[in-house]
Amino acid sequence: MNIIDRKARLKARRLVRKQKRQAEALAVQADDDINRLFLKRFSRLFAVRRFVIVWTLLVFMLGAGAMWQVRGMDVYYLTTSPVSGGVYREGIVGAFTNANPLFATSSVDASVSRLLFSGLFKVSPNGDVVNDLATDLQIDDQAKVYTVSLRNDVTWHDGEPFDADDVLFTYNAIKNPAVRSPLRSSWRGVEVTKVDQYTIQFELPNALSSFRLALVNGIVPEHILSEEDPEDLRSASFNTIEAIGTGPFTLRTLEVDGIDADTRQERIALARNDTFHDVVPGLDSVVIRAYRTEDAMLKDFEERIIQSMVGLTSVSETLLEMEDVTLINAPLASSVMVFMNNSVAALSDAKVRQALSYATDVEDIQSSLGFRAVPSNSPFLRSQFAYDPDIVQVGFDVEKANQLLDEAGWVRGEDGMRTKDGQPLRLRLVSQSLSEYAVIAQRIQEDWDVVGVRVEAILQPEEDIQAGAIARHDYDVLLYGISIGYDPDVFAYWHSSQADPNSPTRLNLSEYKNDIADEALEAGRTRVDEELRKVKYTPFLAVWRDEAPAVALYQPRFLMVVRGTFEGFENGQLSSATDRYWSISDWRVRNAQVVK
Repeated sequence: MNIIDRKARLKARRLVRKQKRQAEALAVQADDDINRLFLKRFSRLFAVRRFVIVWTLLVFMLGAGAMWQVRGMDVYYLTTSPVSGGVYREGIVGAFTNANPLFATSSVDASVSRLLFSGLFKVSPNGDVVNDLATDLQIDDQAKVYTVSLRNDVTWHDGEPFDADDVLFTYNAIKNPAVRSPLRSSWRGVEVTKVDQYTIQFELPNALSSFRLALVNGIVPEHILSEEDPEDLRSASFNTIEAIGTGPFTLRTLEVDGIDADTRQERIALARNDTFHDVVPGLDSVVIRAYRTEDAMLKDFEERIIQSMVGLTSVSETLLEMEDVTLINAPLASSVMVFMNNSVAALSDAKVRQALSYATDVEDIQSSLGFRAVPSNSPFLRSQFAYDPDIVQVGFDVEKANQLLDEAGWVRGEDGMRTKDGQPLRLRLVSQSLSEYAVIAQRIQEDWDVVGVRVEAILQPEEDIQAGAIARHDYDVLLYGISIGYDPDVFAYWHSSQADPNSPTRLNLSEYKNDIADEALEAGRTRVDEELRKVKYTPFLAVWRDEAPAVALYQPRFLMVVRGTFEGFENGQLSSATDRYWSISDWRVRNAQVVK
């Protein structure tokens, strides 16, 4: 055994020595090959350096030329253009409380609601009423029965089909006093009937020419809300975190930042509805941020946290000088007026009201606004068919104003102030605490002071105005903007029934009462033909001018400030600020190079 092991060890050693000699021989050969094939040839490069440099430069020039040619051809074959996708971030001053279209009234609530819910119809920037969830509208000869045909291809955000049951539930909920919808007053006496699965019928107690415009509010889902108690509907979780609609966007998240009521913000994120029944939006999503102050919103705008701001009353030069800032300015179908409370003793005399109208330099007020406003001089807007340029309010005439005040028995004293029966002609003007209105209030004080009328101006926040002055008519004079809309049906603002404290809205802010005006307003709203309606409204225009229950100033504007790429916005006169979303399916916030 030992002899065999010894022989095996000797054989293994010989094998190792042989492999070592072979490896050494290969290493020597490799060194020779490197020296012969690379090092010796590399040393020869010096001799052909010109040849190498020329070819290197040639290759470099060919590459650079190719790149230059490609870049040059971009001008002819590529262009920078807005494209789909991206997130649009919008800031609004206010608070988010309720997206349900049965309750949404504030600027933030109405904006979110508009994106989540669709109505039977919608209104274009030029005032045309066009189909949304509806496909057709038939009106009977007496303009009292409206039959609406519905789309049969619409689904709710949760995938359930939309049909007439949803429409019937929506309007019955509005009419139900237990629900407490602010829309209820417009639906009193209207009977809503389901004809079949995709047909709904509205029967009015009297003909109403503007009724189509009452059909633009959002429709809510019967299959979800029918389970709620009507009295609890206003506080249902559906209204905020569980909103389901048929609109172009779906609710994704709701976040609240801050615990301080003065600095709190809400962030409402909406995602594109890829099953939208109309043109599917190009935006991936929309984020609406609700701010308590303009300063907080402006800070986030400057830091590019938001792309746009809406609801501003004015824009500073510093803001406009920012990079890529665009100002969108559109007139609203509204009118800012100076309403004179006819129930106040001094203003119950038409001569006094006319005198104050003569004493108001409307053109000077318009020029002081800092922007070019559409003038108003009538209870109708200039764009409405019922407007008559020959029957408008009186112009500026201080001499005529003094004459009328003298005739009314208001005597000017040595101090320049007018008195009657020992009572000074002193009026309390209430308005919103907006910079725009503050300037106007000062101008009115100055104008009326010239004719011996003293004015105390009181500026209040919007919520205080609504809860106090508007609700109780607690003012002598009110500087305020009213929404008129595209149709000249101004019944709610000037008919005597709307001055009654028991009226649901009490929007007759001047508490104006005149039998001729009442008859004309009733006749004008119950006709369909525009020429006939214009004739019916003429007596109202005449008595409104002669009795001067208010002074019309101008149409307010919708102001929107955008930074960066923003294309596809369709401008025009807007019925309300939320009408800015009319063209949102076409909005683009991203640019990219595309083939021409």
